[in-house]
Amino acid sequence: MHPWAGLPARRALYSKLGVATGWSIRLLTTSVWKDEYGKLVAASAEPQNGSDLVAVPIALKGNIPLHFFVGGLRKHVREFRPDLVYIYHEPYAAATFQMLRATRAVTSAPVGIRSAQNLVKRYPVPFRQTERYVYRHSDFAVVVSETVGRTLRTKGYTKPIDVIPMPVDLARFTPRASPPTDSTRALRIGFVGRLVPEKGLDTAIRALALTPPGAARLTVIGSGPDEPRARSLAAQLGVAARVTWRGALEHDEVARSYQDMDLILVPSRPTPRWQEQFGRVVIEAAACGVPAIVSGSGELPNLINHLGAGWVAQDSDARTFAAIIRHLHSERGELHETALTARTAVETTFSDDAIVQSLAATFARAAQNPTNKT
Repeated sequence: MHPWAGLPARRALYSKLGVATGWSIRLLTTSVWKDEYGKLVAASAEPQNGSDLVAVPIALKGNIPLHFFVGGLRKHVREFRPDLVYIYHEPYAAATFQMLRATRAVTSAPVGIRSAQNLVKRYPVPFRQTERYVYRHSDFAVVVSETVGRTLRTKGYTKPIDVIPMPVDLARFTPRASPPTDSTRALRIGFVGRLVPEKGLDTAIRALALTPPGAARLTVIGSGPDEPRARSLAAQLGVAARVTWRGALEHDEVARSYQDMDLILVPSRPTPRWQEQFGRVVIEAAACGVPAIVSGSGELPNLINHLGAGWVAQDSDARTFAAIIRHLHSERGELHETALTARTAVETTFSDDAIVQSLAATFARAAQNPTNKT
């Protein structure tokens, strides 16, 4: 089960898994989902080799923890008779509990869960009970980072845990045909993400204002409630003419937009209830040969250090971001070498093919050695 597997970009990974292994894979997903920008996205009806798809209606579209399936799930489990079920959703979520109960009512097949939660949170009733049920009755977990794995252990999860990061489609996210040769032009800097305070767009704008007019320009891709405040700040700091606002773009448009960038900024700031769980924009940009300057929020420094894909502004201060930008404006060779390193690292660790191999190994092991005896 994957709430967003109906999106072609997400579905493709499981189709590749089916082709690579010869397994019959059925994706149970939401018929319609509301994305983070409020847009309704229907499940893709396009046939794909390696998997088939069943789209089920849900209530509370777009609400990640609370949405639940309206159609009966047991009949789908009974019809397909799976040897293994993988629930791509957080343990505390209503749909995870719903799917796990439906599976356990029909079959004793191993069930896996997936988590990206990197903070130890104590949830209110009934989510606390939901989470405990899922911990007891699942057989294994897939997490996006070592930090998430430690979080699960701290909360009492005792079953096997495998770290499998988020993938990036290297056929879609590719470097520009030829790198720019003008070593004096302004750096083309990107910010990609939802425009909310915790994503730190204001830090990016303040950093831009601390660089000379010819050193950098900023392109903002995304939308959200923080946009008016960010536009006002750019005007107040005198850099409005150096900022281009692209709005929210489709997935393919974002991929093409990276090719017009030299560098991206990810100045996220942690809150008591959230910090960056992975940093998907970092690996997408790296796949396009675009390094990143990131804050110290959550998994971002670990991702940068693993990839060699950029620089960490640990204090998350605009002055630190600006200092790195000024340095890279005059050191284009360092920027180019980092871009090459980033692309190579993504190919090795985060490509669809690498993730498919990891998932295949995890699922095969779980199918042979189920841990749940209830």
